This record gives sequence, structure tokens and C-alpha cells, in this order.
Amino acid sequence: MEDRPSAIDLFCGAGGLTQGLRDADFDVCWAIDCDSAAVETYRRNHGNHVVEKDIRETDPGIDGPDIEPRVLDLVAGGPPCPSFSTIGRAKLGSLENRSTEEDDRNILYRDFLRYVDYFEPAAFIMENVPGLLNDTAVVETDTIQQSLPTFSASTGEPVGKETPVPEIILEEMRALGYHADWEMVDAADYGVPQHRKRVFFIGTREGDSLPDLNQWETHREPKNKTERTMQVRSSPGAFKESSQTTFNTEPAVPPFNRGDTAKRPYVTVADAIMDLPPVSPSGEMPPREATEYTLPPVSPYQEWLRDILEDEDWDDQPLRNHSCRWHNHLDLSIYKLLGHGVGWNIGDVSQELQPYRDDVFPDKYKKQNPSKPASTILAHIQKDGHMFIHPTEARSLTVREAARLQSFRDSYWFPESRTNAYRLVGNAVPPRLAHAVGHATREEVLEC
Repeated sequence: MEDRPSAIDLFCGAGGLTQGLRDADFDVCWAIDCDSAAVETYRRNHGNHVVEKDIRETDPGIDGPDIEPRVLDLVAGGPPCPSFSTIGRAKLGSLENRSTEEDDRNILYRDFLRYVDYFEPAAFIMENVPGLLNDTAVVETDTIQQSLPTFSASTGEPVGKETPVPEIILEEMRALGYHADWEMVDAADYGVPQHRKRVFFIGTREGDSLPDLNQWETHREPKNKTERTMQVRSSPGAFKESSQTTFNTEPAVPPFNRGDTAKRPYVTVADAIMDLPPVSPSGEMPPREATEYTLPPVSPYQEWLRDILEDEDWDDQPLRNHSCRWHNHLDLSIYKLLGHGVGWNIGDVSQELQPYRDDVFPDKYKKQNPSKPASTILAHIQKDGHMFIHPTEARSLTVREAARLQSFRDSYWFPESRTNAYRLVGNAVPPRLAHAVGHATREEVLEC
């Protein structure tokens, strides 16, 4: 093993968690996912150590990485739990003969724990949606062997004790010999230009030291109007002529230091995307797709996103995944009516203007506010962009804009297929949030 702590990524998706762990100086040596588009995206960005398989059909000792138990430093992953999320509940509840209780994906965390049980890593990180905290399950006992629901032979109804799902999960983690707990965080507090609440279960095999993730926050609510305004690069001046980008001595994004009180104001939508060229649904002027930058990075965050090499000009870089989807005139008209940060629930719009059944999809139109972090980017963006309307252009966000709001840098490759790319971006763990959690775990749990 290298000097860097080793890690594997289960349910790796497009690789947002892996990217964050790599930024936190982990050696992510193996990953697995069953989605072919996700695996291709992961492979293009991180290498060939990713496996395309359904984890439920794998044996860690046979199909997993060639690593002996108790050698691996970290098992990380985000098992999909759609029935724990609000969007997931609405979608599953609309399908005939299927309910959230019948969706076996909500116990995929057990496959995560199978890998923890086999490899016995020094620590683990498991990410999930906040809806998990509100769920309960009927269990017969609190033991890992019998924590699935049991059913009455006469009525077919579950019997036993109704227990909060987080308690069940923690009990199973502790039964494997780990000290574990969970914490809910907002990605905006760690420099992601998006309010995105997520739950992290963190466990350690030895000792009882777990990180307090609140101590690693780097950003905060702005204190005044000036702090809500897009931050403009000062060196070199964003609007001063310069043939080549030079770099500030102060980092464009702050490092993670425990207990740092010098927090920066939230990174906003404007900070993240307003340097990108305009595009339009009509495909005339502006064009439907832009493949070249027309401005240098304006804000420090944009400078970080561009990832410009010291000997490279900003306009030498290709611009990828910045194409506009088609919108009908009704949608465009509604988009123009909305003010910044304003949302209309579909049910609040007159019947003739509603694009969906409001009893199935509790959808909304929402224009993003340029002076605040974005609302949570969801995989639903692959269906339409009504919840993710550009703050100044009458259209929904492009894949590249959504990726930036998730803290993916512009060099990160996503498929040309917008449907796949939107889904992968919406499902991903924001790399900068993963960096924060990985860094805190490495410093406080692994102590390396």
C-alpha cells in the first residue's frame, strides 16, 4: 500500500465521492456500480479500477478488490435509498402495484455493510438522503440477524417493534464491531454553491473518536448585501486585459481547517456559472450549444472550476456539456414571469398551464437566485428543468451549469447524452462535500 490511506467506493456513480476522497489524499483503488453510464463516466475520470456489477450479486472475497481484511483504511459509498427520499416516495407511490415498503433498494445499505464486515476497514463513510432519518421499520429484535420485518401468518401484517431506521442501521454497524454515528450537513457550508442536505454515517473499528463535521465548515450565511454580490477576482482583475491567467496567493477555495472561524460567505449561483456563454433553446443567437469560453473566469470559484494550468491560456480550454435543451413557448413564457428565487408549485398554476398531474408529481417552476446557493440539484433534472431555471436566461440549466453547482470542475467528463449526464450529476455526491468529510475522517479518525 502507498503512504496515502486506501479506500474503495461502493455504489460509486459518476465518481463524485471518489473525487472528493482523492482531493482529501486518499488512494481510491477500487469502485463498483451497476449503471453502465456511471461506470463509463467514472472510468473516464478516475481510471480502470471500477467494476460494472450489481453489488447484490457479488461476494466481497471473490468479486471485490484483492485486499486482505484489516488492511483497507476506508470503505465509502452512498447506497441508493429511493424510498427514503421525498422524490422517491412520490415516484414509487405513483407506480401501479408497487409501494415504498416493497422497494428492496432501501436495504442496499446491507450490501455496504457486507463489504465492511469482510474487509474490516479502519473506518467507513456511508452517505444518504435526509429522508432516511424520518423512516421507521417494524423489527422483531434489535439484532443484526433479525432486524428485517417479520410477518403474521394469519394477517400478513408486520409484527414487532417499530424502530427508527437510523437506529436500526447504527445497531447493525455496532454489531460489526464499529463505533458509529450519523450527522446531517448542508453542502453549502463547505463551499458548494448549492443547499444540499445529506446524512453521513461514519464508523471506526478502533477507539471512539468520530469527527464533528460542523467543525470543518468553511462557509456561512452572508452578513450583508455586499457579501451576497458575486465575488470578483482581484488578481489579475477579472475585467483587465491579460493574455494569460495568473494565480492569487490566497486559494480560490479555502482549505479545510478544524474550528476555523474565518468562514467565507456562501458561494452563490452567480459565483458558479455566470461566466459561461449564453445559450438558447431556439439555437439561433445565442446558439443552442457553446463549445468555447468567451470570458475569463470572473470569480475565484470560477477560476478554481476552470482548473487552468499555469502555462495555459483560459481560452485554450474546450467547453463541454454546455448545450441547452428545447423548451416550448408556454414554459419559456412562465420562466420569464418568475423573479429570482421564486418558485410556483405546479398545482398553483391554472389548470391549462399545468404540464403534469399535480397528484403524482409535486413539481414546481423555480428560477435560481444568483445571489444565493442553488436549491438541491436532483436527478429529476433529466426529465425537465422546471425546478432549475437559469437566473437571467429563459431556459433551464445546462449539464455543465448543474455540474458546477455540484462542485464538479470543468475538466470532469460527462456523457454527451444529456439525459444520462443530468441523471449522473443529480445523483452524485458533491466532490467538495466529499472532500470535507474525507478530510475530517482522515484527520480525526485515521489520524494520518
